[in-house]
Amino acid sequence: MKLKIVLSIACCLFLAVTSNVYAVTKEDLTKRINRSHNYLEEIMEIPETSIPSTLLKSCQGIIIMRQYNAGFIFGAKVGQGIALTRDIKTRKWSAPAFVASGEASFGFQIGGQMADAVILIMNRYGVESLLFTKFKIGVDAALALGPVGRNTEAKIGPNTAFLVYSKSKGLYGGLTFEGGFISQDDGANKEFYGREISVKEIFQNEDNVPDEAKELIRTLEKYCNF
Repeated sequence: MKLKIVLSIACCLFLAVTSNVYAVTKEDLTKRINRSHNYLEEIMEIPETSIPSTLLKSCQGIIIMRQYNAGFIFGAKVGQGIALTRDIKTRKWSAPAFVASGEASFGFQIGGQMADAVILIMNRYGVESLLFTKFKIGVDAALALGPVGRNTEAKIGPNTAFLVYSKSKGLYGGLTFEGGFISQDDGANKEFYGREISVKEIFQNEDNVPDEAKELIRTLEKYCNF
């Protein structure tokens, strides 16, 4: 009986979170791009705690996510975001593809939390992971906490595919076992671009970036050239 109650609470938390996460209109998706842009500027505005410019210059892509975490014994973490890649030769940024994230957890945990994250994609394997329908970040591809400081001469391992920079709001406590994934948000991509479109096709779109993403790309280029 107690297990059923706990499961019901976890399901309610999951539904409450997901109902506010997945955008369904182009206006909502434009807001997602703008929110991602604002968070990037926020994390970069303090030189001592920002992403090192050397890493931004060398990265092959970026994911900007917002996640919601809620749980009581059983937990759920769901999120939404955008991903852009950068051509190795031309150094141009692609149009944004919409992505979603999710995790399930079990252990001592209670509360709720919202977290924003910038995830740098550091090698070709990381870029190719985004072409999978779903992949486990940190399992299918190596994940590490990113070093900070705009002028830091950062060095990372050759097999590190992703570097994460994150800030959270809210209260959440506990020791948990988590398995997470990032997946392509096909519904959002179709809504934003007005047709069925693959993530691979979006990433190849360097010369026809939508107006809604141009300010974000200008900001990325600015910090890459610091």
